Amino acid sequence: MSDRLVRRLANGRVYYGWYIVGVVLATGIPRVGLNGSFFGIFLKPMSEDFGWTRAETTIAVTIGTLIAAGLGVALGRVLDRFGPRWMMSGGLAILAASYFGLAQVNSLLAFYVVYAIGRAMMQSATGHTLMYALVSKWFIRRRAMAISAATMGGYIGGVLLAPVTQAIIDYAGWREAWTFFGVLTVVMALLPAVLLLRRIPEDMGLLPDGDLRSIPKSSGEAPARNIAIAGEASLRLGEALRAPAFWLLTLMITVNSIATTGITFHMVPHFSDVGISDTAAATTVSLLTIGSIASVFAWGVVADRLGAKRVLLTVIMTLWIGAFFVSGATSVVGAYTSSALFGVGMAGYGLLSEVVWADFFGREHLGSIRGITMIFQLVGNASGSLIAAILVDIQGDYDGAFDVILVLFGVSFFVLLLARRPKARSPRERRQT
Repeated sequence: MSDRLVRRLANGRVYYGWYIVGVVLATGIPRVGLNGSFFGIFLKPMSEDFGWTRAETTIAVTIGTLIAAGLGVALGRVLDRFGPRWMMSGGLAILAASYFGLAQVNSLLAFYVVYAIGRAMMQSATGHTLMYALVSKWFIRRRAMAISAATMGGYIGGVLLAPVTQAIIDYAGWREAWTFFGVLTVVMALLPAVLLLRRIPEDMGLLPDGDLRSIPKSSGEAPARNIAIAGEASLRLGEALRAPAFWLLTLMITVNSIATTGITFHMVPHFSDVGISDTAAATTVSLLTIGSIASVFAWGVVADRLGAKRVLLTVIMTLWIGAFFVSGATSVVGAYTSSALFGVGMAGYGLLSEVVWADFFGREHLGSIRGITMIFQLVGNASGSLIAAILVDIQGDYDGAFDVILVLFGVSFFVLLLARRPKARSPRERRQT
């Protein structure tokens, strides 16, 4: 049934890559329950019910993120070789089970186990790093636009589900809120992934971007291996590891991950601590997402004209300014304005950091390359939330944590400035050597 449906869609007027984008978009909506901003919504009610400190509670995030980092290398290779269908479907099934499990936890140890497993799946098998690498395999010329559309799932989830989550917690409890996310994951993400996800356009006789409806299959070569098109150059994993740009970009995403998660995980409790109401503080998650939605396609259009790296430098400057204003906000207006500005920067970063990787290293081995970088990126994610939580527990406020975050954004900017695209050999050049 699934194969018949896919064949019918592939032969239709709409390029099948856009269905891939649609699945990634839909998957991003229920995944938000385990991202940093939503952890901030659950942090206070759960820690207060059980008497946990914020650092104790945040350790679950660190454990899950480190597990995801360990899985990244293997799953990146799986994506390149076998495609996303069963990898992602299995991850979504485990993610849904984790949501249901979180609704039942009664101890810190149980919370660590269930949350860590769910977050590991959210960031690895179903994570945006590998899913945007998948989208990059289906698009070249329209890559920025396609990834822009794919990112909308997380933004839509942030806008719609943040107030819904807070309302469920207020009127029913945090256990019911976790159950809601479990049901949503099964219906909105798991079923479409099982039915529609496929590996690369060449497997279906198509070319990237849908510029041609079909390609001839060369004799003696399986279509699954026919990924390279004329003039396209990609670096193999070993070549990428020897390129200075690989390590510069890896350092950039690592320090940026520490800084960004420090903001997103602690923005809501920070605003609450300075006297802003819990409802208004939770609303900043929606405003952050609205800022992202309002700007993501604009970032993509500008990047297509000026180049992804150049625009990404502007994006990181925007993140620094947004973080600066978040740290100093003491009113509802300040909280709303600063969170929206930070969301503008996050949209550009989420989009263009992925485009830069694909532009620098090509699409053939992108899953394996990004799988390696996930180790560093997710260690950064794990460190950012925990470092901020420890500094808060020691100092009693977020001042020191925000100082560290601002420095890290500055480091990220200057590291990216040094990165240069490595020279890659096209498939034709490789055959001649």
